Amino acid sequence: MNVALRRYAPEDEQWTPISNAASEFVPAIARPVVVARPQLSAPTTAAHASRWARPTIDRLVALASLPNNWDQRGSAAPRGDVLSFSWTILAQIMPSDGKPPVIVPLGNGGVQIEWSSPHAELDVEVTRPFDVSASLFEDENETEVETETLHELTRILRQYFRT
Repeated sequence: MNVALRRYAPEDEQWTPISNAASEFVPAIARPVVVARPQLSAPTTAAHASRWARPTIDRLVALASLPNNWDQRGSAAPRGDVLSFSWTILAQIMPSDGKPPVIVPLGNGGVQIEWSSPHAELDVEVTRPFDVSASLFEDENETEVETETLHELTRILRQYFRT
């Protein structure tokens, strides 16, 4: 029980009178604090019954355990915020029947997420949260993919990279 020493003043509306004594130890009085409900995080694995989710999560967890200098060339360890942001992106763009991506660490702490099919290859590079670039290699032509929204990435995955 919290205890506070105070002097009760009837004109002080902040305090609820507990007794008539002029000063005494009384239980502390606090007003309830309204806390905003947190935003929902990225979907969990429970929300994904697709075949791509488990191997992708396993790979992200494996990358999270890499230390600095993981390649013996001085590369930075994959950043936790980059791995988390990569999962957030994947949870939004992957079709349920999508092919699991190949995820490789980059020397700057980022990751490259790759898909390939007989006719196309898609490379998405995440160097830090909200810093994403993507390229589509289709029939020997390279095209930069718009990443400001995820609509184009979603379209490409649905078109080329389903199981």
